[in-house]
Amino acid sequence: MEITDLSPPRLSTAEHERLSDLVKRALDRARGLNRPLLLSYAFDMGGADLLGLLAGLGHSGDFRFYWEKPSDGLAMTAGGMVRRFTAGGAQRFSSLGRVVHEALKDALCGGEEEGPQSGPFLLGGFSFFDTLGAADWPGFDPAQLVAPAWLVRQDRTGTLALVSTEVEPREQPGPVVSRLAVLMGHLRQLALTVGRSSTTLLPPNPVYHQQERADGKTAWLEVVRKAREAIRTGSLAKVVLARALDLVCEGSPSPFTMLRRLRETYPHCYTFFVDPGHGQGFLGASPEQFARFQGRTVSMVALAGTMPRGSNPREDEAYGLHLLHSRKERAEHRFVVEGITSAVSPFGHVSHPEEPRLLKLNNLQHLITPVSLELEQPMDVLELMERLHPTPAVGGYPTEAALSLIPRLELFDRGWYAAPVGWLNARGEGEFAVALRSGILRDRQIRLFAGGGIVADSEPEKEFEETRIKFQPLLGALARD
Repeated sequence: MEITDLSPPRLSTAEHERLSDLVKRALDRARGLNRPLLLSYAFDMGGADLLGLLAGLGHSGDFRFYWEKPSDGLAMTAGGMVRRFTAGGAQRFSSLGRVVHEALKDALCGGEEEGPQSGPFLLGGFSFFDTLGAADWPGFDPAQLVAPAWLVRQDRTGTLALVSTEVEPREQPGPVVSRLAVLMGHLRQLALTVGRSSTTLLPPNPVYHQQERADGKTAWLEVVRKAREAIRTGSLAKVVLARALDLVCEGSPSPFTMLRRLRETYPHCYTFFVDPGHGQGFLGASPEQFARFQGRTVSMVALAGTMPRGSNPREDEAYGLHLLHSRKERAEHRFVVEGITSAVSPFGHVSHPEEPRLLKLNNLQHLITPVSLELEQPMDVLELMERLHPTPAVGGYPTEAALSLIPRLELFDRGWYAAPVGWLNARGEGEFAVALRSGILRDRQIRLFAGGGIVADSEPEKEFEETRIKFQPLLGALARD
């Protein structure tokens, strides 16, 4: 992140002393280790609209990140890049985990409040398959986590800001203090400007037009028939297939305008945005938690089985009851519960309710079962994620058979679609969502993704209609006011 105003704002005497002391300790540690280390300074920033902060401070050539689940009261935004961690291949999660572990072990964080802080944070995501195409996913890696230059985290207890930098062993303290102080000043000044609403900063959406694709409705119905036949004649029980929708806009769409719509319309979903530094990036509103890490407790969600919402309460209840008692939908859901349980049970005690419940969103309702894992001993977050991805909710069951079929039937590169996106910190805490109901923005072009689970008795027309409904969140976010 490049800052053109290099004159540091005035800090209070106490704050300058805390920051200077922290920088001196970081330099001592860097010299002792004889390598660079991550340094973060935390401070209370008061209230502000985090989407407005990102729109005002996040530059299109920088890493940018947004994360919010309004129903949980949690929002997080960040920008700039202090250090980027990447990996590829089948072991991309654990390979990245080893590098990240060393960096976070060395890292130092302090600030206004006494006691350990939770910084630095690492933000990013992963590809669905081992590799991804650079043409369709510019700037993205199969595994990518970024230590941002600035981050603001807001929950029901308040707003915490962190500014970060990389400290070199041979640096002098003055320039390091100045770098952090300038970031603090920009954040505080913009927070006062933005206030608690981002509406005035966000431009209207441009007009868009849908482009024809080779996997349009007719072709996709045939894809579903082929998948169904493979299931009926082989050992495969379920495969999750997706299709893409390509749009071209008359102007460059604002991801921030789309994010505002998504967070307002889908408060029970994870609204996310990741731009690796190429201008627009990947965004969505996912209903599905991949995993949340808190100490030795790992929370996961099995989400599979879908029905539309009704046009009135009676119809809506009828759809919900049908979903709860449908043999097809319950079987599809059971594959996901069993897949998650078998993946994580070697590492501790797994528990979940016997019966699923309904998750009612704005446009769809799903079967959902929360799954909890109590680890027998500490385990690296990313190693566990490697064992878990992909769940049968986004891949199929059995996993290997489903993953071999998907590339033969889908006509696009999934990239980060249907893979984990989220954050973790130096304490080993973190949360990742499955990147569903999502799309990638490139200049004036947008590609949206939506999919569904195919089983032996799936009906192609109904599966197509399900994907059409799943496109609606992002199409709605693109609507003109």
